[in-house]
Amino acid sequence: MPTTYQERFGNNDDLIHAYANDNSPRVSEIQYLYDAIKRLEARRVLNVPFEGSLIKTVATNEQVTFADFVVPATLRKWNILKTDFDLTGIRKNYFDAVISIAGIHHLTDQEQFQFIAATRKALRVGGRLLMVEVTTDSPTSRFLDGFVGKHTPTGHVGNYLKNGFVRIVKLAGYHKIRRATVIHEWVFRDKEHLYAWMTKFFGISVPKQDLIAQVDGILGINERKGCLTVNWPLDFVGAQAERTPRKIPSPHRQDKIAQSRLRANSSAHRKAPASYR
Repeated sequence: MPTTYQERFGNNDDLIHAYANDNSPRVSEIQYLYDAIKRLEARRVLNVPFEGSLIKTVATNEQVTFADFVVPATLRKWNILKTDFDLTGIRKNYFDAVISIAGIHHLTDQEQFQFIAATRKALRVGGRLLMVEVTTDSPTSRFLDGFVGKHTPTGHVGNYLKNGFVRIVKLAGYHKIRRATVIHEWVFRDKEHLYAWMTKFFGISVPKQDLIAQVDGILGINERKGCLTVNWPLDFVGAQAERTPRKIPSPHRQDKIAQSRLRANSSAHRKAPASYR
C-alpha cells in the first residue's frame, strides 16, 4: 500500500506550503505542460492537486481553479477548493484542460481510476488531460522511496504509473492518448541552494553531503555555466475527452468479471463430454 495522501500531506502542513512557496527550480515541469495549454488555447484550467506557485509562474492569461484533497486554513488566500478523488464540488463539463503534476502516486489503483474518471467529467468534450507522474522502477521512484522515505517523518511509498496506465485512461473516457518519458531539469544556483530547497520541499532531515551524494548517484547532477541541474524523469500523459459514457466501468471490476468467465469456461471444458470437445 502506498503512503496515503492524508498521511503524507494531511499530517504535515509544511509539505503543502512547499507548493505555495518558491518552486522556480521545477519550472521545466510546468513549462512542458503549459506549452500544450497555449497550443490548445485553453482558457479554463483546473489544477489538482494544488501546484499554485508553479502554475502562477507561467499561467498569466488563463482562469485557473486550484483544488486539493488537503487544504490547510493557512493557505486560504489561494482559494483552493477542497475535494476528494471523485472531484466532488468541482464543476462538470466546464474546463478546457486539467493539469496534474506528480499528484496521484499516493493513491491506490482504484483511487487513481476514480480520479482520472472524475477529471474526464470535469472537462468539456474535446478538453485535455495533461499530467506528468512518476513511473514504477524509475530513478525518480527510487529516489523518493529509497531515499526520501527514509529521512522524512511521514515515510514515502508511492504507487507509481504502471505499464497499463494508458488502458486506465481510455476506460475513463479519453482517446488520442499519448504517453512519453520526459527528463525535466531542476535548476539550482549551487549545492547550497539545492540542499536548502530539497530539504524543505521533501520535508527531509539529512546532512548536506549525504543528500548531494544521493541526488547525484540516483538522479544525476550536471554542472552548467552558472548553475547546477538535476535530472527529474516523469512520464507525460496527454489525452482528449470523449463524450462521457453513461457509466464508466471500473477496470478492476472488468478484470474480476474476465477472471470469473475464464474460470467458468475452464470448468465447463473439464465437465463437457468428449463428443463436445
